[in-house]
Amino acid sequence: MYFFCTQTATNTFPYVKKRIAISSEQQTDLKPIDVAIDEMKERTSELQKLCTCNEVDMIQLQLKLQGCVSVQVNAGPLAYARAFLSDGKSSKYPSKKVNDLKEIFRKFVHACSIALNMNERLIKEDQIEYHEGLKSNFRDMVKELSDIIHEEF
Repeated sequence: MYFFCTQTATNTFPYVKKRIAISSEQQTDLKPIDVAIDEMKERTSELQKLCTCNEVDMIQLQLKLQGCVSVQVNAGPLAYARAFLSDGKSSKYPSKKVNDLKEIFRKFVHACSIALNMNERLIKEDQIEYHEGLKSNFRDMVKELSDIIHEEF
């Protein structure tokens, strides 16, 4: 079980006094699938924001892409898919949550695809090999996701 805590202070930060009184506190219990949904939403949102900026920060874009598609760097997305969407495991969770996670994965794959295309347009010749590695990792991730949820992307 995971907990998410929200606190409200009586004054705004920063404040002149050293301590600010907490006026209210709310604690929410999160199930593991809820954590996966929130994490995947956040990853997708971050990629989408990077791709819609007027001036794209190529370094940030590449770092996010690498964290999303390179399994050796971060197995998070595939680990979530294996844990919650694979055969035999998805039936342990509410179908609405499973369907929400599947939909988020669809959006995630789409956001990764857009980010890869943008990266391809921005790179210089010395980064072609790095980009090809990202594309290869993306294809591998998409293939494994397709196998797990029995859908083509």
